[in-house]
Amino acid sequence: MAEETSSSRGPIGEAIGSIVAIVLTILGLAHVAPNFLVAIATIAFGAALLMHGSAMLGDYARLASEMNDNNSIAVGGGGLPAVLLAGAGGIILGILALLGISPVELTAIAVIAYGSALILSSNSALRLHLFKFAATKPDARVQRATSDILASEMLSSSAGIYGLTGLAAIVLGILALAGFSAVILVLIALLALGAVSVVNGIDSTGLLVTALRRAQ
Repeated sequence: MAEETSSSRGPIGEAIGSIVAIVLTILGLAHVAPNFLVAIATIAFGAALLMHGSAMLGDYARLASEMNDNNSIAVGGGGLPAVLLAGAGGIILGILALLGISPVELTAIAVIAYGSALILSSNSALRLHLFKFAATKPDARVQRATSDILASEMLSSSAGIYGLTGLAAIVLGILALAGFSAVILVLIALLALGAVSVVNGIDSTGLLVTALRRAQ
């Protein structure tokens, strides 16, 4: 029970940070201090990304100790340190933008980093589910077969959506750096990143699959 409570902190923190980013970007798009809110939204999503990455790293570390297979687990979660760096770097860039230091350029760079991190985290989450399935006992795998097939399909779909959104954020960030309606494009990118993190969050998928297993 304590383990479930601990593992749920990451998704909850990620959802809160993403929702805050969504609200701020909507206000910014409504022309409510967009230059100010884009920096705060950048910080909020960076915090959400940090929580997401740290929660997944915790799951990988726990599985490594259970499976005694540190090499395979390390390969599967190899992209997560980059996700954490993107989150921390985005927070720093958002703070600098908030202080008025090249706000448009810095938030656009943060969005590009977030898009790259989203692509990396989608692949790591799919591998994480496969490792969790491999860590179960053979008898338990038979009972989990139906829900795990559903989980794999949902996670594959989420990974695709994460990848497309991350790619779109990268493109929007590059266009913003090129000077095409920079603030608006960064706000749209942050809105998309926050929305996909909440609606198609990989951790949310895991919670749904857990509920399906309990119902069996």
